Amino acid sequence: MNKIEFNPRKSRHIKYLERRIVELHEQIFADAMHVVTKYDEDDWELLRMEIQTNISLQKKYRRRLNLLNL
Repeated sequence: MNKIEFNPRKSRHIKYLERRIVELHEQIFADAMHVVTKYDEDDWELLRMEIQTNISLQKKYRRRLNLLNL
């Protein structure tokens, strides 16, 4: 059997992805609350596109994190 080796680079990358996912989640929630509470026709489209971009980034980072944790 092979001994599982500690990889500091991989663990740093996992911590970074976890931190980035939490930051994106907070930003998505804050932007969504802004859209709901302070609805403005001018800002709506821009915020919606930003929320969609952050959601896709969050999904991408989650997939990478799942692969690293295998």
